[in-house]
Amino acid sequence: MIRQLGVPTFFCSFSSADFRWSEIVNTILKQQGDMRNTENMTWDEKCKVLCSNPVTAARMFNHRFHIFLKDVIMSDAEPIGKIIDYFYRVEFQQRGSPHTHCLFWVENAPKYGEDDNEEVMSFIDKYVTCEIPDEKVDKELHDIVMEVHQHSKNHSKTCKKKGTVCRFNFPRPPSTKTFISEPSKPDKDTKKDEKVAKEILSGLWKVIKEHEDKNLDVSEIFKKAGLTQESFEKYFRFITNRNTVVLKREPNEIYTNQYNPHLLRAWNANMDIQYILDAFSCVVYIISYISKSERELGLLLQQTKNEAEEGNLNAQQTMKKIGTSYLHHREVSAQEAVFRVTGLRLRECSRKVEFIPVGENPCRMSIPLKDLEKQQSYKSSNRKRSNSDSVDENDDENKIWMNNLVDRYKGRPHIDMFIKMCLASFGSEYSVLRESQLPQKINEETTFKLDGNLGHIRKRTRTSPAVIKYPRFSQETSPEKYFQSILQLFLPYRHDEQLKPPLFDTYENFFTCGRVKVYRG
Repeated sequence: MIRQLGVPTFFCSFSSADFRWSEIVNTILKQQGDMRNTENMTWDEKCKVLCSNPVTAARMFNHRFHIFLKDVIMSDAEPIGKIIDYFYRVEFQQRGSPHTHCLFWVENAPKYGEDDNEEVMSFIDKYVTCEIPDEKVDKELHDIVMEVHQHSKNHSKTCKKKGTVCRFNFPRPPSTKTFISEPSKPDKDTKKDEKVAKEILSGLWKVIKEHEDKNLDVSEIFKKAGLTQESFEKYFRFITNRNTVVLKREPNEIYTNQYNPHLLRAWNANMDIQYILDAFSCVVYIISYISKSERELGLLLQQTKNEAEEGNLNAQQTMKKIGTSYLHHREVSAQEAVFRVTGLRLRECSRKVEFIPVGENPCRMSIPLKDLEKQQSYKSSNRKRSNSDSVDENDDENKIWMNNLVDRYKGRPHIDMFIKMCLASFGSEYSVLRESQLPQKINEETTFKLDGNLGHIRKRTRTSPAVIKYPRFSQETSPEKYFQSILQLFLPYRHDEQLKPPLFDTYENFFTCGRVKVYRG
């Protein structure tokens, strides 16, 4: 999605609040005929109720998030801008409750590195804040921020996972305005500047701690620390190793996580929203959750490996033992088990994803076994015929493989709109229709019959063009596979020979030196 749609605008997380959302516990109590009032129940009592029915808890979170996505985030109110695409992944916390990590593409959002930094910062300030609302002006939002959006000053075990005081970087520095801190370019004086910057910023934290009960604003704190906003931004650059958004923040907000006021009010649980500066870091973070290993499983596999070594098993036997151990000991929470068993989606995106098989010998699906058996029976009956009755070996009755997208592309109609169309566009813009999907009256402007009895295709009109997925080869290590796949995807063709004409020895040679004239017929 990022390759084809560009860098997403926002990364968001939405956590579950099983006890804060009283309707979950109330619903389970009602199911069980329990008349207790949740307001009078202890935390342990609520835990027991929740554990007694993880199915309802999981399904209510799933429903709540989908309604929130549809009726709030993507509503006409556009609380974080007009969303044109999204992706989300459901992940499960240590205590077993779900939360979602989302990417949102916002229409006409300024892009870091392309648009002016002032425009980017103005956009961030419009949708993201860490302000503690005035209790007299907006008590509801003030209470939510103070109850679910304050990072603990004592820090938890989770904070110290990577050997730091807080891997979430709390407390965060105050600032009179939002700015983007870009690391300074290294030179011979960098180490010295970095040391000076750390000393000065360390002095700033001392001043903040000394005056934390006096409600001073940022300017007063900076003045006591001998800083200005400009000098603060200059020194901050020396202690950052990547591009970072520093939000406008008062000294009493250094433990407040950023949020969007409209989303936080509607969700009524902890959330996070960040403008994306670095697509690579964002991808790594999301992928780490998509392929997250189960807790404690590594220890189990290590123990299995040690036992295999002690038993003097060979490499093949060791792998078999470890594989068996993995398959029989996946650790999941009760609510994750509910998501998997009941078919609730763990990830979803706004676009259809179409896989395009490219390469010399791509994987193919065989036709169903019962059809193969029919073919065998058909061949056997033909052998009993007279020798004068020949059997066409290319007949559909002798077919082993199912048609794939490439076959259908080669059989596209011989009309102007398809002549110059490449395989990538074909896969992205058209979907294959089953016989049961064909309407009684075919719209000839959007639905087309393919040559060679390959069925029908229809232009994607209800949804945006699909994101295409395909095997990727390295131009350095596998140049022939790389250039073949590029030609297959982006050069219009009907026969494989057109991808490497007889005059050319290699796909690379044709790609770099060849010429093609595409014309009707």
